Order: sequence, then structure tokens, then C-alpha cells
Amino acid sequence: MRTIIVALITGSLFFNNVWADHEADHRYNIRGYVLDADRKGIHNLTVQAFADGVVLGTGKTGADGYYSLHLHLHNSDYHRILKLRAGSQEAEVRVTFDREDDTSARIHEANFVGGELIEGDLGRFRIPAWSYVVGGLLLFLTVLVFLEKRRKKKIRLAKFGTSEMHTQSGHRAKKSRRRKH
Repeated sequence: MRTIIVALITGSLFFNNVWADHEADHRYNIRGYVLDADRKGIHNLTVQAFADGVVLGTGKTGADGYYSLHLHLHNSDYHRILKLRAGSQEAEVRVTFDREDDTSARIHEANFVGGELIEGDLGRFRIPAWSYVVGGLLLFLTVLVFLEKRRKKKIRLAKFGTSEMHTQSGHRAKKSRRRKH
């Protein structure tokens, strides 16, 4: 039994090392969409990144036109110009990242829309990020109000009961009518 456990632990350590590409400060990811003029994804298109005529990374677009390239770059590559090619479309991008941060992912958003390069998040659904926070707060407050009303109703029912509650509200109505006259 002990041999099996040791073999599993050793195997999992070996397996993790096989999948590690390189350190976080050497990874640079370029990702985005390749869309036609109607903003529909172009499927199965080859996207490549070049530097000085050398291919640094290659990928294919998915059904929605999304691609992702994983490049091996160093801090010395900061501000280096890369050429992106998506089919017949080409554009240049400048490598940018925080050189002091060697733990966060280094991601560059580069989108081809109708043959034009658009850098940054494309916002495919046009929903601003702050709206998710506001929507979540509204949902939370709605649930809170619902639960509070339910709690008060249970307290009223426990205090007055169903039949007494109706008669008491009837008495209140009569008292308010008397005051009006």
C-alpha cells in the first residue's frame, strides 16, 4: 500500500512538471477575436506572431473567431514590436507589461475587426463591468426585502393568528372612519 502511495505522489509531481511551459515572467499571451465587417467570427483562421521574421507563436480561431497565442518573452522584450498576422490581415503590436510584476499573467488583447486592429477588450456583449456589480447588489437587496417582509408576516401571524388579524384590521378601519366624521 505504501508503495502505491509513493508511486502516485511521485507520478503526480512528474506530471505537473511535464505540463509547466515556463515561468510566469516569461509568458506573454496575445488573445482576441478575428471578426468580419459584420462582427461575426471567422472560423479556422491561422493567427501568427512574428518578431524579426521569426514565428513566435501560431494558433487557430475557433467558431466564434477567438484565438490565443502563448509566447515565450522576457523582461528584455519590453516595448518590442511584434507583427500579428491573421490570414491576409497584418498589424503591429508593442509588447507591454509591468516588468516588476513577475507573478501576474501578461496578456495583450489584439482583435481584428473588418481588417482593422483594435487593441484592448472588445466587450463582445457591450455590457460594462460595473453593471454586474450593480445588478448583483440589486438582486441582493430584492432578496433581502422579500425575506424581511416574509419575516414580519410570520411574526404577525404568530402574534395575532389568521382570524384575529382580520378582525383587528376591521376594528382599525372602523376607528379611522369614526375619526373622519
